[in-house]
Amino acid sequence: MSSDLQILILGASGYIGGTVLTDLLKQYKTSQITTLIRDEAKQAILEPLGVKTVIGNVEDATFLQDLAKNYDAIFNFAVPFAGGDESIKALVDGLEHRAKVVQSELKPILLQTSGTGSIMYGKNGEAGKEVWKDSDHERWEALPDSAFFHSGDRIVARAAARGIISAYIVMSPTVYGPGTGPGNKLSLQIPAYVKYAKRTGQAAYIGKGENIWGNVHVQDLSDLYLLLLQNAITYPSKTQATPESKGWSNLIYAGLEQHTWGPIITLVGDLLYDRGDIPKSGAKSIEEGQGDLYMFGTNSFMEISEKAKNLGWSRKQPTFEDAIQLALKPKSSV
Repeated sequence: MSSDLQILILGASGYIGGTVLTDLLKQYKTSQITTLIRDEAKQAILEPLGVKTVIGNVEDATFLQDLAKNYDAIFNFAVPFAGGDESIKALVDGLEHRAKVVQSELKPILLQTSGTGSIMYGKNGEAGKEVWKDSDHERWEALPDSAFFHSGDRIVARAAARGIISAYIVMSPTVYGPGTGPGNKLSLQIPAYVKYAKRTGQAAYIGKGENIWGNVHVQDLSDLYLLLLQNAITYPSKTQATPESKGWSNLIYAGLEQHTWGPIITLVGDLLYDRGDIPKSGAKSIEEGQGDLYMFGTNSFMEISEKAKNLGWSRKQPTFEDAIQLALKPKSSV
């Protein structure tokens, strides 16, 4: 059944989406993969890979709903980072329409990207003690829609509860490691800290530097997306979220480890100093708001997902610290 899927990717030229695209091309060679792009500029890097492209706007809900009706599986890496709740609802509506029209054992599949920004708390680099689990379904239901990404996540959760389609929310923490896609290959957070260090002459963390985030290598994250896809293909009758969870049983936390920002950025500073990129080693403390975008003084972490473990997911790639050391190794050994 997986040999002739019609797959749509939103955000295929991005960091996570591009890595997943690369793996889909390897593992689903006879499926037709289509990517939604904003303009013709992206065609030159995507179409040589054997990928079809469709030009459109992720903020056009009517267009998205009509587009979604044509696909067995949609990977959404673009919304809510662009577009919004109406766009997510349009994808759900389009896939549910397909499920009712196309007679197939395979339910249409939506893999929705989210992030642990929805549960950020604390400030000034103070250590957090509040622990979240992706199995705390009542807690997810109670989280206000004003939390980052959460109103869109709720739309997907409700779709998962209805069970007309197979819908999953993949909630990522800090994502690291080199991407393998045709477009952006860099993550957000460590490059932001490196850029700040090179501009100011020394690495810096926020406040006490004791704040904690979860993390996952981008390749391990891609593995999870493909495991969820395969699970939805193999067991379509078992993908409906449990009624009592109101859909949140299909929220999957995609973190494998945790890190404390102060020691991590101190390591970054030492490595940059050893490379001769900055004049001072180590890292200094700066106040909240003095750093660049994606430099955080908050906490955002969860317990490792039992749901993901049950799919056979585990870490295969270097740890966060090891990946930083590989990326910033001395220039003489590059």
